[in-house]
Amino acid sequence: MTDAEGLLAAQADIAFGTPGAWVQIAALDRESGELVGDCAVRVLSDQPATAEVGVTLAPDRQGSGLATEALGAIVAILFEVHHIHRVFGQVDDRNTAVQKLFGRLGFRCEARQVEADWFKGEWTTVRVYAMLEGEWRDRAALGRLPAR
Repeated sequence: MTDAEGLLAAQADIAFGTPGAWVQIAALDRESGELVGDCAVRVLSDQPATAEVGVTLAPDRQGSGLATEALGAIVAILFEVHHIHRVFGQVDDRNTAVQKLFGRLGFRCEARQVEADWFKGEWTTVRVYAMLEGEWRDRAALGRLPAR
């Protein structure tokens, strides 16, 4: 069993939007069908209608627009289908590409938390990006949502 197959098997009984559980959605190359990354989603169990998102892509696929398309689709589903009130993402302060990604999607930087996360053996500074459902609707009304 590959790592991807193991991940899918572990999530088989978790419905998208289920509070508490992280769900990873595969990002596939449109032409080859190859797995090139994923979007992760977790609806919080201790805050109503609040979800955290993230995205990971293979290094050779970064900069292709796939992350914007994939994460934009996930955010749209959260707001439009699940009626989530607030979606946020946490980004390593050094990862300017993902910071720009959140900006393209219309998220605003709400916080910069200095050395707030112990990750891979070091303290890292984290930025928190967020958007409210009303902000999503406003962007949609102005035609400012990424293409799907």
